[in-house]
Amino acid sequence: MQRVNWKKILGSTGGRFLGAVLLVAAVAKAFEPEAFAEQIQLEGLDFLFSPSQVALIALAIETGLGAALLMGLQHWFVLSSSALLVGFFIFLNGRNYWLVSQGLRDESAACGCFGSLIERTPAEAFWQDLFLLLPPLLLALWGRSFLQSLPRQGLRLSLSLIMALLIVFYAGAGPDLKFVDLAAEIADSGGQDRYERTREFELMINGTREAEAEIYRSSESVTFLVLSSQLSDTVLLRLRTNTVETIKQVEISRAPDGQVTISPDNTPQKQGVFKVGPDGIHFVVDGYELLLRGNPSS
Repeated sequence: MQRVNWKKILGSTGGRFLGAVLLVAAVAKAFEPEAFAEQIQLEGLDFLFSPSQVALIALAIETGLGAALLMGLQHWFVLSSSALLVGFFIFLNGRNYWLVSQGLRDESAACGCFGSLIERTPAEAFWQDLFLLLPPLLLALWGRSFLQSLPRQGLRLSLSLIMALLIVFYAGAGPDLKFVDLAAEIADSGGQDRYERTREFELMINGTREAEAEIYRSSESVTFLVLSSQLSDTVLLRLRTNTVETIKQVEISRAPDGQVTISPDNTPQKQGVFKVGPDGIHFVVDGYELLLRGNPSS
């Protein structure tokens, strides 16, 4: 009777399971590539390429590795690349979980690993991915001999590459990714986007409502601009980075339509980070305890 090679079976099962998880995650993100690109920008991963380019490269890698593992292609290069990818995912989720637990990032800032297919809190994303990705990866690494020859796996390798290209073409076909890049360019151009007055929010200074405060919002760079006679400078709240900055009020220009822009020569001063609580955004400027919250009368 032939002896069952449980090590090989478990290794193959772990690899295929890991491949299925990666493939499902890649397909889910491909349906909403703009959200994935915005998450990449939030994590600061667009330092070499634009957010959309990084998103498409990441989708190609995740799809290619996922398809290869699902089809049983467990060459040492595939497994080692998958290990690096899994380690990077767990690191990002762990960092996001820590930032949220410290009040340095909004609780809604989940990793987006599965797009909108699965809604998870940062804590759920970290622990679920830790147990969903790490055990099958370790099984695949333990159960395989790494002796597969890539040239002999030409068909499966070709199918994996084709799937990766199809995902990239599908995700990149829509116009939404271009708008993400445009917003990133505007945000990095010294604040040249336009801010519109909003009455959906109000400013509290040391627990007292500041009725004369003017709140503006930019949808392009996802930034709030706060003007108050009690503050010596204009305040910028950058939601993508959770940072608080101030600029001189003379650097603000008002257009006839009521919108305001910031001078391209402005030199913002960083004041730290803000904390998001159930009642709004908390931050400190000029020694004042400030709160930007929803306007009950709007």
